[in-house]
Amino acid sequence: MELRHLRYFVETARELHFARAAEKLNVTQPALSRQILALENELGVELFSRSNKWKIELTQAGKLFFIEAQKILKDSTRAINLARSAGAGGCGRLAIGAISAAIESKAFTSALRVMREKFPMLTIEVVDSSSGDLLERVRQREIDIAFLRSVPAFPADESLVCAHLWSDPLRVAVPSTHPLASQSEVELAQLSDESFIMIPERNPSTLRQYVETFFRKHGSFYPKIGIEIYNSYTALRMVAEGLGIGVVSGTYSGFYADKICYLPIAGHSPELPLFVIHPAENCSTSAGLFLDTLREQRRIQQ
Repeated sequence: MELRHLRYFVETARELHFARAAEKLNVTQPALSRQILALENELGVELFSRSNKWKIELTQAGKLFFIEAQKILKDSTRAINLARSAGAGGCGRLAIGAISAAIESKAFTSALRVMREKFPMLTIEVVDSSSGDLLERVRQREIDIAFLRSVPAFPADESLVCAHLWSDPLRVAVPSTHPLASQSEVELAQLSDESFIMIPERNPSTLRQYVETFFRKHGSFYPKIGIEIYNSYTALRMVAEGLGIGVVSGTYSGFYADKICYLPIAGHSPELPLFVIHPAENCSTSAGLFLDTLREQRRIQQ
């Protein structure tokens, strides 16, 4: 018995008409009748009652066989899809490491959604961590691919690959009750006396280093730090409560939208780069698929 015979039988059982079933199967009616008869001979039972020349009916054996045949065809289709998915890297587990700003980007969440729809048998783990920690975890093969801001102490043995993906614009986050909130952009000079909420200096943060260098170069001052905190979400919550202002990636724009305004800096377009890191050899197929999907979603949304 072949799957082809089961498909012929199932379609005929659905139509209860040889001519219509043959048309849908793209075979001739005599050929279909011969295949059904051969199946009945192999099983040793009649599957259809042919008392009426124009209309056929399922026998009791045919009704039971119809139920089981549909299950077999469904299982075979699932097996084929699983095999194809595995061959394309769509099975197993994919561990993705990323800084919070990358995870919050629309391209990242859209890429996750596309991967889930295309590869439902693939389990995706997303690790939210700092750049330095992610680099080491890729090096130790604890995660398959990582998205981070900088590449500190990049290994000289070429065991990892680093590539620049894109750069995200920075925004000044101010409480909606702040005098600056009514502006469409902010001058650096207007920030010289403000109290900032930032990541601690002892933390190897690319963002803090970049912001301090940028303010010193273009505004001739260093930002005054009022509160230091490691978590960007908590920092934005503090901004929303009026405890200070912050500088964040534009990917955060929209958080606490009723309490925070995200302003570009007038005359300048400060941006932070986003890099991807993965093993130079034996990079998982699913990691490559995700990277391609991420790039495509970024292109679509630009």
